[in-house]
Amino acid sequence: MFDADRPILKSSQDRLNRALFAKYLARCMLNHTEPESLVVGLYGSWGVGKTSLINLIREELEFAASNMLEEEKPIILNFSAWSYSGQNQLIYSFFRRLSSTLRNVPYLKNADRIIYLLELYVSFFTRQPIPKALRTKHAFKAWLTFKKREDFYAWESGRDLTLVKAELNELLRQQNHKIVIMIDNISRLYDYEIKQIFQIVKSMGDYDNTTYLLAFDKEQVIRELNKIDGAGSAAYIEKIIQLPFDIPPISQQDLEQIFVDRLNEVINTVPADAWNTEYWADIYYSSLKFFFVNCRDITRYVNTLSFGYSQLRDVVNPVDFFALTALEVFAPEVYFAIRENKDLFTDLLDNVYVMDSNQIQKDKIRCDEIVSRSSRVSRDVLIQLLIRLFPSIRKIYTPEIPFYHSEATARKLRRICSSDLFDIYFRLTMKVGQIPESEFETLLSLAADPPLFDQALTRLNQDERILKFLDLLDSKFLQSVPRHHIQAIVTALLDNGDLFPFGSSSSLSLDTPMRIHRIISALLKRLPTSEERFSILQNAIAATTKSLFMPIHELRETSHEHNEESDVYLPLEYRQLTPEQLTSLQGLMITRIKSWAQNGSLESHPQILAILYAWRDWEDNNACKQYVEKMTKTDKGLVAFLMAVLDKAVTQAMTKYEKNPYWEKYLNDIQDFISINRLEEHAKLLFEDAYFEKLREREQLAIMIFLDLVKAPTKKLIPKTTS
Repeated sequence: MFDADRPILKSSQDRLNRALFAKYLARCMLNHTEPESLVVGLYGSWGVGKTSLINLIREELEFAASNMLEEEKPIILNFSAWSYSGQNQLIYSFFRRLSSTLRNVPYLKNADRIIYLLELYVSFFTRQPIPKALRTKHAFKAWLTFKKREDFYAWESGRDLTLVKAELNELLRQQNHKIVIMIDNISRLYDYEIKQIFQIVKSMGDYDNTTYLLAFDKEQVIRELNKIDGAGSAAYIEKIIQLPFDIPPISQQDLEQIFVDRLNEVINTVPADAWNTEYWADIYYSSLKFFFVNCRDITRYVNTLSFGYSQLRDVVNPVDFFALTALEVFAPEVYFAIRENKDLFTDLLDNVYVMDSNQIQKDKIRCDEIVSRSSRVSRDVLIQLLIRLFPSIRKIYTPEIPFYHSEATARKLRRICSSDLFDIYFRLTMKVGQIPESEFETLLSLAADPPLFDQALTRLNQDERILKFLDLLDSKFLQSVPRHHIQAIVTALLDNGDLFPFGSSSSLSLDTPMRIHRIISALLKRLPTSEERFSILQNAIAATTKSLFMPIHELRETSHEHNEESDVYLPLEYRQLTPEQLTSLQGLMITRIKSWAQNGSLESHPQILAILYAWRDWEDNNACKQYVEKMTKTDKGLVAFLMAVLDKAVTQAMTKYEKNPYWEKYLNDIQDFISINRLEEHAKLLFEDAYFEKLREREQLAIMIFLDLVKAPTKKLIPKTTS
């Protein structure tokens, strides 16, 4: 479960699509034909994956070498300067590693001479003796004249430094081997050591037929060099680095996917039925996701969470604990302040003093001070997280928005806001004290012109960027949308929603209909009266021409507030709509459904089953049944109906090739609308007809699964799956 903060080693682990760039850069370095040394720079801040990218480049170099002759293979030296930091021998260690690497290269022409010259050259700079095993006979004779000395230095050879380097370069130029030297973690070095690295690259080690690949945080390195040289370090670096590349920060979308993958390891330990996906989405999309900047943040968070949650999982609400852990890791000042101010964040003292405006103002001063302790995320993001974890502070920051909170429910759900459970969450702590934001804002401003905004959503969907747009919208931006834009946004989302990718729903993510519901719900909550909210939805539904399922889904989710058995049930005064308003909107949707049924569009809708259930539930059941009976009399209609009802079974059959006993329940769905006997004979005829072979695979499977479930006798054998 616990993971060290290690870079990836090979392209199969690449989640950020950087392997192609690594391949391109590796090939460019190998194809560099100029004899002079080449210096490539990889610039990136802490945690963007510089070391991982170096590993991908090395992998590509080694792959290329596997297809070369021995005498052509590149010589690769991966020098970790940080390993020698603070030893005052950085230059010496570098050349020792280079010499050792060259000695281990087979087919290196004039190897002995090259290594001797290199050692001679190094001795000039480091004032270290030449190793005995690498001294020439001439050097050995010179050593005999110094009977009490066992060391031999370069200046005793009688050679000139410039001539030594010239001969060394000539020999290296004759090689077919390309020398590639990679130096990582330069930003971690002391300022004078950073200077030494650049001296090696610029003058000491700028050998022919050699390429350097340097990875560092450019801004950090400039700051460190400026301590030595004053201003001008930026220009100094530009003179050294001939081929610079900026490694971009990891996109929010990629980071979120990595986060979900890593977090699934912990999710699998959550007790059954303890996880509330919608509550998690509310926490994550409104605030939590902004705490994560790079992969190292994810590693730190998941490691801390894995340990803490494993100890407390049976006594805490998992979503609350996951959110609180983010504060513990990234905003410990706020975390400990919460622990020390139980009365502020729970209902502990609600019955002790009157919550008048004076007391609320005092609490706000305390809460503002706590929020100000962290700069990890914006003040608004942090407050959004706190008001979701602790409903009691809503009266401080959002007094104009009505909300319902029950201490009994909080205790039942093991929420941190329960004064009885608050302390449990801190048991493991010791006492102490891929749409740029600018583009998104422009798109959102188009809501001032409803047709233009509708067209913008269509374009985003065509460009496969609509889900990223919804992701950005489902955040802090909802509170900045002008109220007179709400109608245009709600209408466009309901009218285009059926055309968007449906997405997938899991413990850590919402599908597109639920995401749109969250957005619309948040916008409507900003309106003070149910009449205004009703008017917005009524106008939106009346204007929809492209979607049918999305407005139905919106009304379904809204109706949960009216159902006493629902987890989101609210007293009448807190609901989005009155019962009468909800019924009126449902009637309006029935009109829309019938219009689609009459013009023939309904039977081809991918969500026809959900639409039929809405029709059945919101109007006389006979009208819906009559439509299904008429629809299934045609081959096309029958196939469409069976495909809709058996969609999950068909998907499973295409992947697992085995019958699932659970599929029997789908027969009940069929009988909700039409007698099975009315479909059986038609399905048999279609199955036994030659036309059956012209159907698509999913259509064929739907018919065969249906006939198999009803055990219909057929002239043609139905292929059996294992059961």
